[in-house]
Amino acid sequence: MRFLRTSEPEAKRPVDALKAGAFPAGDDAGVTLALGGGFSRGFAHLGVLDVLEQEQVPVSAIVGTSIGGLLGAAYADGISVRDLCDLGRRVTIRDFLRFQHTGSSAHGQRKDCIGKFVQEWFSARQLEELRIPTAIVTTDLDTGAPFVFTRGPVETAVRATCAFPGLVKPVEYEGHLLADGCIVAPVPTQIAARISGGFVLGVNVAPNEAGDAAPENVVRVLDSRWRAAHRMALEPSWTRDAAILLEPQVHHIDWNDFSRVDEAFAAGAEAMRRALPSLREMLARQSEMALSTGMPLQAESRVAL
Repeated sequence: MRFLRTSEPEAKRPVDALKAGAFPAGDDAGVTLALGGGFSRGFAHLGVLDVLEQEQVPVSAIVGTSIGGLLGAAYADGISVRDLCDLGRRVTIRDFLRFQHTGSSAHGQRKDCIGKFVQEWFSARQLEELRIPTAIVTTDLDTGAPFVFTRGPVETAVRATCAFPGLVKPVEYEGHLLADGCIVAPVPTQIAARISGGFVLGVNVAPNEAGDAAPENVVRVLDSRWRAAHRMALEPSWTRDAAILLEPQVHHIDWNDFSRVDEAFAAGAEAMRRALPSLREMLARQSEMALSTGMPLQAESRVAL
């Protein structure tokens, strides 16, 4: 555990488009989750959510990138952690590689696997219908800026945030060409802080990968190089804007190894349990501050775990 001092804010990367601007006022006692990308490692997010649920810590909002956006939106829709883990155990990387289509509808339109998952599993069709306010971060390929959904079609937002260049085709929406949010916001704490105004708990499931095996294909080469560049350019942002930043120990899990869902889940749960004392202390201070001043807590220190 290390404590990070709050420093002067860095220049903010502009948000190219923010659907609906900000969330409605949420639960002052709850947390806003900023869930990062990391393919199969992202199932650590479910371990974090499971512990928060068991400990009855309210989640007031979720902001997700890539797999964090997909799982965060699914949880916000009311799909249980258990069901999502069961589904994850049946997934292979080939399910994501079938980005062209899994068949044709009666109207000849292509169906991709992620879109099919949303159609078959989600109750909500629009983001504003989700039980927990949710934002999904994507990248506008024309501007290089974040395009953040807080309203609009769930299927489009989830497909776009999971559209890793070279692996999944970009998604066209309202004149924008959208791709994986990891390109601009690997861990979307800054966006979470800007649009929720609440206590941000970030989860980074793609930490320093120095011990990883050498990339063996072009997708892994691109992924590793992008992540290295973004760690250097964006890490101060995502650490500064989180009151607590978790880094579950999932670096040993290969990005495309969906057979280790249970390991990723356990790592996320362990990281969250270790952070519970700090989380409870900071939430108690937030509640006291809100009661005495009517203003949300501005964290004097931030914790990385």
